[in-house]
Amino acid sequence: MPKFFSVLFILLFSFSVFAQTSLSDYGQANVSGKSIVEAPMAPIVYLNQAPNGLNGLFADSSFNGASQQSIADNFVVAAAGPNYGITEIVFWGGYFPQNIPNTTDDFTIIIHSDAGGSPGANIYARYNLQATSRVTTGVILFGVDEYLFTFDFSASPFMMPNTGTYWIEIYNNSTQSDAFFWETGNLDVTHGVAEATFAVETPGVTWLGPHGYGDQAIQINGDDNIPVELTSFIANASEGIVELSWITATETNNQGFEVQRSVGGEFETIAFVDGHGTTTETQVYTYTDRSVNIGSYSYRLKQVDFDGSFNYSKVVEVDVPAPAEFALDQNYPNPFNPSTKIAFRLAVDSKVSLKVFNVLGQEVATLVNTNMVAGSHNVNFDASSLNSGVYLYRIEATGIDGTNFVDVKKMILTK
Repeated sequence: MPKFFSVLFILLFSFSVFAQTSLSDYGQANVSGKSIVEAPMAPIVYLNQAPNGLNGLFADSSFNGASQQSIADNFVVAAAGPNYGITEIVFWGGYFPQNIPNTTDDFTIIIHSDAGGSPGANIYARYNLQATSRVTTGVILFGVDEYLFTFDFSASPFMMPNTGTYWIEIYNNSTQSDAFFWETGNLDVTHGVAEATFAVETPGVTWLGPHGYGDQAIQINGDDNIPVELTSFIANASEGIVELSWITATETNNQGFEVQRSVGGEFETIAFVDGHGTTTETQVYTYTDRSVNIGSYSYRLKQVDFDGSFNYSKVVEVDVPAPAEFALDQNYPNPFNPSTKIAFRLAVDSKVSLKVFNVLGQEVATLVNTNMVAGSHNVNFDASSLNSGVYLYRIEATGIDGTNFVDVKKMILTK
């Protein structure tokens, strides 16, 4: 028996033989123990090839000295649509020749189309992944633990709008161990095809063909009620404003988005942007926050369905720089009835006076008369008590550096 394991060790984890003999690095071995089986977290099961219980093992070595170790297995999407998505991926395996800490996990997961029974074009890819949870299964190989790796993608699912056959490719980029081994699984005859697993030489590119030792222990779970797939959310700051933009790939029952902002404390809603209801087309959204000063801001989106349910996006952070110069903006809206907003920027801390005059030069309102910090500011002007007509608003700012800024603009009140 010791001699058998010695020979098998060379078979499984030899780097040099692989280049000369194709798939001879791949083999099976007896292991002790039996893997625990993960329960689905979602109402859809796209693939359920749990460990086979026969102590089968599929192992690969670090292809010709490279760090990636990969496999790909097929699955079938029988029901699909704009709100269908993969929310969890589970697989079994471990590191050889030593156990390594969770912080060194570095997986890539790619979803491929099917190309005549082999992996085709890349559809989705997620990089530099650590498992949401990683627990030992009780299986031991050469004194090395097998783990159950669970990845929770419910916050950002792989959307599956179309039925058909797909492939999941998983590879491990960790350089902390010589090799990574994969547990074989019982075939899910509803979703899989027997012994249709591929080995991968160059991740996402070069396919070596079926390894011939059975299918991999992989579960793919999903959900059929994913309201919105948010593919990006970014913030860019310039003088006195923050530009937010986000993109959705699909939407279901989407009423819209609350734009929420935090300045080191609780988030507050500053705007609402209408959604597109239900659509499978890409949608692009933007919002400009003009009520910011110099400093750091955090933003998030609260996506709200028509039935009142909601989800939060990730948080994006941005630093707003000081304005390069003084400025007075045109009021908005203009013409207006009965109120409008007047924005201005201060390059340095200043004593500010902002007043409104009629066309005869008579003062009708004082909006600001105080010291203010550098940055962007805006004030509301309520003209409910005034008659329709043309009015002028004038700013005078005296900076602490001696700068004196004066500007006048025209606005129209229409009732």
